[in-house]
Amino acid sequence: MAHEELKEKIEELELELKNTKVNKRTEMAVGQLKAKIAKFKEELEIKLSKGGNRGEGFAVKKEGDATVGLLGKPSVGKSTLLSKVTNKESKIGAYEFTTLDVIPGLLHHKHTNLQILDLPGIIDKASDNRGFGKKVLSVVRACDLVVLVIDSRFPLEEIKMLLIETKKAKIRLNQNKPNIEIRRMFKGGISVPLNNSDNKISYEFIEEVMHDMKYTNAEIIIHEKNLNQDDFIDACYGNLEYKKAVICLNKIDLFNKEELKQKIELINNKYPQFPLFGVSADHEININKFKDFIWEQLGFIWIYTKEARQEPKMDEPLVVNKGDTIEEVIIKIHRDMLKKFKYAKIKGKSAKFDWQRVGLHHIVQDGDIIEIYAR
Repeated sequence: MAHEELKEKIEELELELKNTKVNKRTEMAVGQLKAKIAKFKEELEIKLSKGGNRGEGFAVKKEGDATVGLLGKPSVGKSTLLSKVTNKESKIGAYEFTTLDVIPGLLHHKHTNLQILDLPGIIDKASDNRGFGKKVLSVVRACDLVVLVIDSRFPLEEIKMLLIETKKAKIRLNQNKPNIEIRRMFKGGISVPLNNSDNKISYEFIEEVMHDMKYTNAEIIIHEKNLNQDDFIDACYGNLEYKKAVICLNKIDLFNKEELKQKIELINNKYPQFPLFGVSADHEININKFKDFIWEQLGFIWIYTKEARQEPKMDEPLVVNKGDTIEEVIIKIHRDMLKKFKYAKIKGKSAKFDWQRVGLHHIVQDGDIIEIYAR
């Protein structure tokens, strides 16, 4: 199919999906429609990439220890927030589309350098390239943390719109990648030796999607419970990005404590998977605490190094990520040290006792003191 034919087909299927009531009887048909839409969108993306359009996007050089993207509607206060937390002044105005390019700023906080990106405002149907939407969302895919900056006057509407647009752009926020294996086989048809979500994903649906993907013989293993048809489609189609995201409720100065409490409860009840923090960029309320919040959400921890018979360097913490091992710590210090590594001694939360001797695969924890021994 040509580009325009594919677009028309996608629009037809999306309209059919919108007009189909979801119930037990139509569940299978709805899943099949979603799978077909995903398939045609993937075909369209491949065709566009061959035509040279895939690379469209803002050119942003990643810098620092992590990249944080400020994503929201126009004029929700992203530019003001950037200027308050970094050294960068973005053009600020109380009208739509003030920022028409990605404005990077650098935040030095707790011994880390964080690149904060003020992204142009996102509007409804941004993923269809309204208001440079595709370009903006392409930058989101490269961020380590996405901050949904929300006007506290219209929180639920704005969050809903941003989640719809990011999902359509193949970005999944605060979702885990479905633990589903799909293996192409030489014979045996479509087999599902393990399906821990058979109450939501039927064999008939799996077979339909596999045939749509031109798989005649395949083995599908669904390890997780409570996955649904959307999760299965995600596992089958497309170049998806799974990103961590938080909500920043801006302009909290417009409400009293009781009103604000009600809004926070409303958001937490509707979107419990999203950590939430309130600020007023204009009035500089909670700005320093917001910096701490971002740092913590990025999953950083501090560890300390020491040399034999010396005191630890407590004023020079080494910043690593939660879950990092001794091997990753050494690489951060200097990769060449790995060749001569013998063992490490560790004191702190991760040690069973003070100065426990450990190897490369030992996972460090916040506040650990490490002494590295070479051969």
